[in-house]
Amino acid sequence: NRYIAVQIVPYTPTQSLRLNDHSLTKILLQNVEKYYGVYGLAVIEQGFRVKYINDRTKMAIIRCLHRGQRFVSSVLPLITLIGDVRAKFRTLYIGATIIQCNKFIVKHQKQFLDRTMGQITSAKERQDLFKRVMEFDMDR
Repeated sequence: NRYIAVQIVPYTPTQSLRLNDHSLTKILLQNVEKYYGVYGLAVIEQGFRVKYINDRTKMAIIRCLHRGQRFVSSVLPLITLIGDVRAKFRTLYIGATIIQCNKFIVKHQKQFLDRTMGQITSAKERQDLFKRVMEFDMDR
């Protein structure tokens, strides 16, 4: 397996982007079929799964088989529309194990918290933000 850590960046930051694993999977599979046809879809379909997605930080981990990693990673920069929102994918990390990808995501999310905590005045809001950002549910 290969694990691809991506960040989804809307072109206009004011637009809200509602993400879940099912919609992200559908978008990725559609685009692989669009650019690589049925062959590309067949190569990545087995073992393909969105393992983690955080709506707050717009981070996701995508699992695919080793042989299909090039198909997925080459399609990510070509996707410009997620649902009805113009956005782009930023590939942050590609790893062979979920543990290394997890370490990278935690480090990245801590940096995000350092940048945003200074803007929040209430202690309860800070605690809520910390819980939402640092949640790492891999049960999908």
